[in-house]
Amino acid sequence: MPATGRRAVALLVVLGVLVVGVLAVRVAGTSSAGPFDRALAALVPMHHGLPAAVGDVLAALGDPLPVAALLLLGAVAAWWGRGGRGLALVLVAPPAAMVLTSLVLKPIVGRTRGGELAFPSGHTTAVASLAAVAAVLVLSAPVLSRAQRHGIAVALGLGVLAVGVSLVGRDVHDPSDVVAALGVVVAVVGPAALVVDAFADLAATESPNHEVATRRLPALR
Repeated sequence: MPATGRRAVALLVVLGVLVVGVLAVRVAGTSSAGPFDRALAALVPMHHGLPAAVGDVLAALGDPLPVAALLLLGAVAAWWGRGGRGLALVLVAPPAAMVLTSLVLKPIVGRTRGGELAFPSGHTTAVASLAAVAAVLVLSAPVLSRAQRHGIAVALGLGVLAVGVSLVGRDVHDPSDVVAALGVVVAVVGPAALVVDAFADLAATESPNHEVATRRLPALR
């Protein structure tokens, strides 16, 4: 990855860490929404009728079974379209983000909702990390035009936004839970892509058939 790309990743990591850190300090050990969370949640009520039904469907995308299915589908698509690097990124980045959220940050921060640890949102982390990895792979796909790559990336971002809004609108999470999850994803996916890229470059360089290895493991650029 070019130096400019590495600097961009570093800035995103700093931004993600700052977002998670600031919000964690504000909500640590709490069990009720603060004024800011309540004000934001009031903007997206989804309590009745069609909005509630749509919100339930979107929010459920972060449940374990849909996430496992999306991860499997993403792994197959990544291997088919981007080779070993794509597969590695799918298998490394989303699980890392989910483990960091559920097994590290949630117990440390101790913010609860309905008696369960809620910060950051595990549902949002799962969906957003999968979408972010898909965006990285799509944006580096040579078979797509620039307009197609950007259009798909924007659609993935809007999908993540819809899931986050649904989690808030259906009273599953507070806005700060969702925003913190996005911070986790921003801080994890970029470095994961760099690590995968570095190991794949090393493997390709040491391969007895360097050209074939390079074709099978196209760079995430």
